[in-house]
Amino acid sequence: MLEPIGRDTLGEAHALLAQGFPMRSPAFWTEGLERLSAHHAAAGLGPIGQIMRMKGEPAGVMLTIRSRRADGRSVVNLSSWYVDPRFRLLAPRMLTRVLEEPADVFTDLTPSPAVTEMIGRFGFVQRHAGALLVALPVAAFAPGGGARILDGVPEAADAALLAGHRELGCLVLRLVTASGEMPLVVSIASRRGLPVARLIYATDLSAVRAAIGPLARHLIARGLALLEMPADPGDSVPGGWFTRRARPTFFRGTPPAAAVDHAYSEFVFLRI
Repeated sequence: MLEPIGRDTLGEAHALLAQGFPMRSPAFWTEGLERLSAHHAAAGLGPIGQIMRMKGEPAGVMLTIRSRRADGRSVVNLSSWYVDPRFRLLAPRMLTRVLEEPADVFTDLTPSPAVTEMIGRFGFVQRHAGALLVALPVAAFAPGGGARILDGVPEAADAALLAGHRELGCLVLRLVTASGEMPLVVSIASRRGLPVARLIYATDLSAVRAAIGPLARHLIARGLALLEMPADPGDSVPGGWFTRRARPTFFRGTPPAAAVDHAYSEFVFLRI
C-alpha cells in the first residue's frame, strides 16, 4: 500500500503534490524536492516520504522529513500530505502506517483544517495555536533592554544543527543579553514577491519577544519587512498581531526541547 519515494518514483510524487497543491508552481516542487532529496542522501536519512498506491495507481503522498537533534532524538516532520479524493477514506490508514516509522518525535507544522481535526486522534498535541505577524518597521522602534543581535553560529550543543541551516540558506543569529546568549534560526520565504522572515528555532520565545526591537532592526538591515513567529493568544510584541491564519503546530512523542523547533522542516526545504 505504501512505497518509499525514491529516484524512480520522484516524478509520481511531484505529480501528486502538484495535483494536491495547485497554488504552487512546478518549479516550487522540483526545487524543493531536489533540496530535500540531496539532504536526505548526504545524511543517510532514507526516503523523503511515502506514496500510497491503490491497485498500482499512485493515490496519495506525504513527505517525511527526517532529522536528529544534539541529544540524540530522532524527529520526523510530516508535510505536504495529499490523498486523491477518490481514496480519502483511506487517509487515516495511510497516517497509521507512516507513524510506524521509528522516531522519538513526529511533528506537523502546516496541517490543513481537515488534518488538524484528525491528528488529535493519533496522539498529536498542539504546540502553538497560531503566529505573531510582526511589522518590522514598527517593531524596530521598540527598546531591547540592552539585547544585541549578532550574526554567526555560537559554540553550543546544537552548533551542527545551526551550521547546517546556514548552509541551507537560513539566517543563523545570536541573541545576546545580560543573562547569556541563545541561538536563533530564521528561514526566508517569498510571499507575493516580498521576502518574509520566519523564526524556526529558538530556545526561549519570551526572550525573543523582549528583544523584538534589536531583532527587527537586524532583519530590516537584511531587506526584510515582516517576521512570523509561533505564538498563542495573548502573546504580543510592538508592531505585531496574533493570527490563526498561520497553521497551528503539533507534535507527537517527546516534547521539543526548544521553545520553537521547526528545524529541518518544510520551512527550510520548501521555503514556505
